[in-house]
Amino acid sequence: MNLEKAKQPTFKVALLSISLLLTSGGSIASAVSHMQETFSSHSATAVEALVTASNISVMIFVLLSAFIVNFLGTKKTVLLGIVLAGIGGVFPFFSDNYTMVYISRLVLGAGLGMFNSLAVSLINEFYTGDTRNKMLGYQAAVQSLGQTFTTFIAGILVNYNWHYAFAIYFLAIVSFILFFIFIPDTKPETTVVNGQIEKPKQRLNRFVVIESCAILFTFVILMATSLKATALVQEQNMANPEFLGTALSVSSLVSFVASFFYGNIVKYTKQYTLFIAYLIISLGFIGISFATNIVMFTVILALTGLGSSLFIPFAFGIVMERAPKNSANLAVSISMVFCNIGCYLSPYVLAFIGGLLGNTSDSFTLLICGIMALVLSIIYLFAAKYLKSDDSGETPMSIEEELEVISELK
Repeated sequence: MNLEKAKQPTFKVALLSISLLLTSGGSIASAVSHMQETFSSHSATAVEALVTASNISVMIFVLLSAFIVNFLGTKKTVLLGIVLAGIGGVFPFFSDNYTMVYISRLVLGAGLGMFNSLAVSLINEFYTGDTRNKMLGYQAAVQSLGQTFTTFIAGILVNYNWHYAFAIYFLAIVSFILFFIFIPDTKPETTVVNGQIEKPKQRLNRFVVIESCAILFTFVILMATSLKATALVQEQNMANPEFLGTALSVSSLVSFVASFFYGNIVKYTKQYTLFIAYLIISLGFIGISFATNIVMFTVILALTGLGSSLFIPFAFGIVMERAPKNSANLAVSISMVFCNIGCYLSPYVLAFIGGLLGNTSDSFTLLICGIMALVLSIIYLFAAKYLKSDDSGETPMSIEEELEVISELK
């Protein structure tokens, strides 16, 4: 591909546009109460499951995407994913059938999962160095903007009819057109063995596995703000609890701004980015646990948004950088699956820790999360030398290659 083309604004906009709908699965949550009237023969839990159903297929197809790319190629995989997401997302706009709506939500998740990791790994494909870091920050910012925009629009449209809330998925048309016109297909490197062309195998290495586990554990912590925020405000009897929605919006805004300028920030924080991110997250959680009023709560909550906006692009960026050759998409896919597992396990892990320590209050749970983040910050301070950008040009080894070297040494 002509690298000059990747520098063009239209190319960058098209590449980033596929991130607009990635976190839109929960954007139609405001429609649940209205949907319960239509699906009155189903339980409230069953109707709520329509919001989260897409998460199931997202996890499955995030893992499968690396293998689908081998058959269809990158561009066709992304375009097919957008089509499925668009059809599955918009279908409830026209239907009152619970079963069909549920299936359409699974189709939505399948589509999103097919290009979820590619939205990140394609940046690694087209860009390097500071430009790559800026694009990773922009990707996180666009993803955050997409979630905020779709949630806001769905919240307005649902007041007319719950079906209208699903019109947000017509946005897939924009992403499809931009990606189709401006983004070329990328071909994986191939080798010829016994006269036959073989595509490279997708592999993992020890670094990808360890960092994916760290991502899982981190999202167990980060989800605590979503799980405990409302309960903490009530537990502490804070005045003006209706301001909570604004507090969460402020945190999202701070996260968006920090993500947008991530490329400039990481120039200075470099390999200490994860240490700083975890330290900020730690201070945020510890501060929230001692918050006594909604203003203090809002300011400190914004701090956690800042920390998470530094953590996410750096963590996924370093996973791609250290993945074995031609395996960046698989590495990101594994990390994203671990991320989703962490989100899913969060309420259970936090409840277990609270029960183990004999204190299940929301403030204590957030304090423990802050302490865990502080421990991680110390670990990454000492591990910073291993996170330096690798300029040697050497390809990281896979787990199989590492084992071969160890056996030879023996």
